[in-house]
Amino acid sequence: MANVAAKGSSFATYSGANLNQLFFEPVFKSDEIMRNYRVIPNVKHKMSVYTSASLKKIVQAYTTCSSSSTSDSFNIEQKTITAGRMRVALEQCQNEFQDTYIEELYKSGVDVMNVEGTMVADAILNRTVSGIGSDVVRLAWGGDGATSDYNQMTGWMKLMGDDATVLAARTEVSAVDPLNPLATETLSLIRNVYDNAPAALQQVPAGDKKIFVTPKIYNAYLSNLEGTSADLAITNQAEGVLTVRFRGVEIVPMYEWDTILADTDPALFLRGGVNGTQGICYCAVENLAIGSDVNDPESSFKIFYDDLEEKMFVRGYFKLGVQFMFPSLVQWGIFY
Repeated sequence: MANVAAKGSSFATYSGANLNQLFFEPVFKSDEIMRNYRVIPNVKHKMSVYTSASLKKIVQAYTTCSSSSTSDSFNIEQKTITAGRMRVALEQCQNEFQDTYIEELYKSGVDVMNVEGTMVADAILNRTVSGIGSDVVRLAWGGDGATSDYNQMTGWMKLMGDDATVLAARTEVSAVDPLNPLATETLSLIRNVYDNAPAALQQVPAGDKKIFVTPKIYNAYLSNLEGTSADLAITNQAEGVLTVRFRGVEIVPMYEWDTILADTDPALFLRGGVNGTQGICYCAVENLAIGSDVNDPESSFKIFYDDLEEKMFVRGYFKLGVQFMFPSLVQWGIFY
């Protein structure tokens, strides 16, 4: 197995002064899974979840004494969360950075091969945590059980795309360039998705719903707000983090969707044989369930050094699966 941390093509031999610090490329990902989704812990492999439909029109006029009951009923449905086995396996040998300034930071004597506690190990730890967090969201949405790098599990896009009710209710808005929607077109799509959402979703409190969007739609929506009186009413800063809302519902930019849509072709973004890349998902938080055997996959790994292999290893194991509960609590929208 190759080293997880390797010298880049522009890596030079050292001469002169060097800054004893690494600068990390940002890993953009959506907000934490604990905030945007329903997390069901202790799922070892499969867990059945049960949903009950609403019961309506059961109140009738009283006419006379009668033992008869109304004929209305509701269904209890069974859905399954299948948590696939996930693995993180990385390794690092110290000789990757021999004859460079980084070697000066290595340990000495019998511990010279052990890069634990060095700048290289810190970089691996930082990149591993960020990578797992991004991959969990990418697989939760884009896993299709078939495509390479997406076959670990079946995600929400696949599950909802296979649901005839969700797919038939999808909102479609025409755009001059569906791959690069204008600000006015973006606002039109968000409005249409919101207005055409099922009544059950409309009744969910705004704080318990999210509007997940592709980054281009998010940026285009921001341009609608700039310089308007509505700007401060719809956006605010909380601990330095910008929060954007539409009619009280938080808009969440899904950076992982760009990767998913570049790698796969979800049915939810397919129209007339053309695969789109821009869309939104208006959904209740409790409608999106994540099942896992751990509470935080980002921290479910360990780092250790093996004297026999003369390498530092990273090993992580956890189980992950998703499911959505009700078609009546989600509404998709795309450009065409």
